[in-house]
Amino acid sequence: MSRFVIGDSLAGLLRQPRTPHKLRSMTLRSVLKFFFGAEGMLVVLLLLADLFSNIWRFLAYDVSLGHILLWTCQGIPAHGSEALPVALLFAITFTLSELYADGELLVIFGAGVSIRSLCVPALIMSALLSVGLFWGNDHLIIPTTSARDNLYKRMTGQDATARQISNITIIAKSGEWLYNVGLYDSREKRLINVDVVERDRTMAPVLRVVADSARWNGQMWVFENAKTYSLQENGEWTIKTVSNYTNQSLDEAPSSFETLAADPKFMTRSALRDYVQFLKSSGLPFAEAETEYHKRFSFCLTPLIVCGLSIAFSGLFRRNSLLMSMLFSLGSATVYYVAQMVGGIAAKTGWVQPAVGIWPVTLAFLAISIFGFFKAKT
Repeated sequence: MSRFVIGDSLAGLLRQPRTPHKLRSMTLRSVLKFFFGAEGMLVVLLLLADLFSNIWRFLAYDVSLGHILLWTCQGIPAHGSEALPVALLFAITFTLSELYADGELLVIFGAGVSIRSLCVPALIMSALLSVGLFWGNDHLIIPTTSARDNLYKRMTGQDATARQISNITIIAKSGEWLYNVGLYDSREKRLINVDVVERDRTMAPVLRVVADSARWNGQMWVFENAKTYSLQENGEWTIKTVSNYTNQSLDEAPSSFETLAADPKFMTRSALRDYVQFLKSSGLPFAEAETEYHKRFSFCLTPLIVCGLSIAFSGLFRRNSLLMSMLFSLGSATVYYVAQMVGGIAAKTGWVQPAVGIWPVTLAFLAISIFGFFKAKT
């Protein structure tokens, strides 16, 4: 980084400490330079790690170079969002620590310009990055990540098996119907080895339909070679064999079965919210999906958190200020990421509620970063 020249030009800037526009712009340019450099380096490293871990599989399936390059480029948005907080942390900390190590930050303070005033552009930049993460996750990151996953499956011969979903259980219509399916083919919209049970208000079975397969006719399921077990008024069960059995109440949409095969990380926020509600209403495990839903919001606050931590530690140490500021900033960010990971694991395994596993850690570090920003040495 080019040092700020302490001389006539700097003295001229410091004559008006209340509006240090040029100092702010110089600081912002330095932050942007280091940010884009660190972001590019981290993204390249993550892409190379992906490529080297999968290159043997691509060679085994004789994947073309064009497909490999396309798959690699499709990983840029996701890896860019992952590297963004670390790159921002490095850029702000390095810029301020270098100013302090060269003595320039002390001159700026002596002129009446506080570190909070100096870092207003960096704070605005962090807020814009948070908004960008919130918007870009649904409109850029999720679509490209999903396309990358589909391309990977096609290149490695997994596309055919991905259309079939096995061992599905769905509770429909508030528990009135229970579907147990051995295999579902999403392309053919066909259920294989299907067993459906109807229950009354006391959740006691009153009808059971067992069939080799069932096909969707656009409005309901048609069960082929089905056996029906019906409970009569006298308490006895009757058995019938029907070649094509239909029941207007058996109209659970095929999308319900397809949804269970979806990966929450490839869903937009609205789709993920609906997916969580579907899992809850069907009596299926929802902790992992709901945890992912809360992480979508909490991760968007990470740029603001690392910005506050960077400013708080800059200029705090008199000796080896650059090294110590970087060490403590990266250390605090590591503690935050580890705490988030532990909270996410606890939420996914059901030890705590998903919101409890994610938000206390995020809000605690956000409060620490705000406190550090206003209490930063100046």
